[in-house]
Parts: sequence; structure tokens; C-alpha cells
Amino acid sequence: MRKYIYRLAAAASVAAAIALAPGQARAALIFTPTTFDGFPAVIDQTSGLGWVSPNIAAGDTFATLSALCSPGPCTGALTGLTWATASQVNTFWTDIGIPLNVFGSYSSLLGVNLLSSLINTLGPTHTTTDLIGDVTIYLGGITNDPLVVGLPNTSYMFHFFSTFGSLFDNESAFTFGTGNGFAEFPSTRGWFFFTPAVTVPEPASLALLGSALVLLGIVSRRRQSRYRSEGEAW
Repeated sequence: MRKYIYRLAAAASVAAAIALAPGQARAALIFTPTTFDGFPAVIDQTSGLGWVSPNIAAGDTFATLSALCSPGPCTGALTGLTWATASQVNTFWTDIGIPLNVFGSYSSLLGVNLLSSLINTLGPTHTTTDLIGDVTIYLGGITNDPLVVGLPNTSYMFHFFSTFGSLFDNESAFTFGTGNGFAEFPSTRGWFFFTPAVTVPEPASLALLGSALVLLGIVSRRRQSRYRSEGEAW
């Protein structure tokens, strides 16, 4: 029993250390699919927050979203959500494994397919097909950052599927920009987060679990030692 407890403690401690360590970009994005008010959503396992890009109603604009969601949590059709800033979207992308540079962007090499899992789970918000059949899928949303030159700030990504094979695929993600277009169709798309009912263990929680299991193992060992001593005394 004691060995089993120690093994559990070690596993929890290792998991906590891995979760806290800022490692290199993952081979695949890490998030938990879920829903919010009927819309596809994902849970960021680092922060425990849920993220969704809902389409409220045709014709809603940056001004409409501002009236519903600024300041503080959203009301009306978006009750339960908080409209994210570009920097919060940036943090979310980094949490789930999208490598971003100091300019808040990610540009892949040929043959990489990292983003399509998130794009297909939350979107896509836009899809295009060129003359030779190449398909590009986009996921974008308006952030609550102020308008620039009268256009909303948008955070978006895309994955290009080449008809010449996956070796020629390409993708990028941007957490800066103004009115890029693809993120604004429909215009009601935006980046929002919420606190899901199902919580995800945080690194600190894993560390506490490991410490508790170690303490339990020590207590168990001392009890066994005391029982042996009492048995020998008899």
C-alpha cells in the first residue's frame, strides 16, 4: 500500500512539474472540447477557462458587442461570457500550444498541421476554395481592444490545404491586426471566455495532491513501524 501511495505522489509531482514548465511547441494542440449555450467551445487546461466564438445574430457589429460586453461580463444574448482582449487571446493560444513570437504571430513551415484541430472545433468562421481546389479554413474573432482607424482589432488563424499534398500545406495565426475581413464574417464572431462547470486540475492542485499523498505514505509507514514494535514487545 505504501509503495502504491508513493508512486501516485511521484506521478502527481511529475505532472505538476511538466504543467508548470514552459516547454517547446507541442506536436498537437492540447484542449478539451465542450459547449457553451449550444455553441462549440474548448477548455484551456492551463487556466481552466472555456473559450467560445459564438455567432449571435446577423448584423451585430463591434458597437453591438461593446454595448453588451463593455465593461465587464456580457449581458443579453452573451450572458455568462467575458469579451477577451487580444492579449488574453494570445495567452490562451500559448496555453494550448500555439507558438507565438514577440509580435503575437505564428507562421508555420510547409507541411505543418497544428491549427486545424482548433479551427474545426470552434469554427471555421470562413472557408475559401481557389481555382485549383485548394481549401483554406479560417478561425477569427473580434477582440474588445479599441478600434483602430475605425476597424475592430481581430485575432485569427488559417490553415491552407494544398491539392498537391499535405507536404505543401501552410498555416499562420495572428493576434494583432485591424479588420482583416475573414475574422469578421459574420461580424458577430468574437473571442469570449467563461468559467466552465467542469473544472480542470491546475498545476498547483496537482502539486498539493502530490504532497498530500506523500504525507499519507509517511503516516502509513509510521503506523506500520509502531505496530511492529508493539508486536515485538509482546
